[in-house]
Amino acid sequence: MKLSETKAYPSIDEIVSLLGKSNLPTVLVEGADDIIFYRKLEEELNDLKVDVLAAGDKDSVLEIRNRIAKNPTQTQIAFVVDKDLWVHDGVPKEYMSGDLVTTDGYSIENDLFRDGDLESFLDGLEAKAFHSDLQTFVKWYALTLVRFFKDQSIPFRTHPSKILDDQIFLNEQLQLIEGEEYPEDFFNELLKTYSRTLRGKSLFAVLQRQLSRQQRDVKFSSKQLMVVAANRKGEHYSRIAQLLRKCFE
Repeated sequence: MKLSETKAYPSIDEIVSLLGKSNLPTVLVEGADDIIFYRKLEEELNDLKVDVLAAGDKDSVLEIRNRIAKNPTQTQIAFVVDKDLWVHDGVPKEYMSGDLVTTDGYSIENDLFRDGDLESFLDGLEAKAFHSDLQTFVKWYALTLVRFFKDQSIPFRTHPSKILDDQIFLNEQLQLIEGEEYPEDFFNELLKTYSRTLRGKSLFAVLQRQLSRQQRDVKFSSKQLMVVAANRKGEHYSRIAQLLRKCFE
């Protein structure tokens, strides 16, 4: 079963059953959102006849890994997930093994952002606007993430356009509650390491504000940027490919 663009994923039970019957080495990934990246990986590992299968999300991948660990199959299986918030506090010990590969940055988008040197597509004025938007967004993101760490009902995946284009909303969000202090150190850390630690989809959205501007002669979609970055097969792409190859060789 080759990775496809459909988002109608099999259930966890169905995938476990499928893996139990398969004799193909399989890479289980989160979803088809990053299909450009994973198609390139399939090509990279073509000599190993590796099949890439999407489970839908990170929790599903990890649950399937747990089930396979309890009832091993004859199929060689490797698992790939985004680090997500593990990028801040490290990968939990129970997931630090050779069959589980994580992105280096928050997500595949972060790894591609750096591999593709995507900021180089910005001209001088666009770069200035990008970093201005980035600083504003990170100002909100740092505080919101600290709040999320204390209360996981707090949403931190709000689209950057809501933060950057709605000043009233932003002011309300930045209003400190009694006993709360703004996390300046965390803000500075995120601003310094944004390409690796900022939520990848948010990072791409901030970049897209400049690269898809109506006035721009050449516009880039997120998919186009991901194609460019994946084709460069940079350091972070190569790291994942090499770790997966190690799983199967």
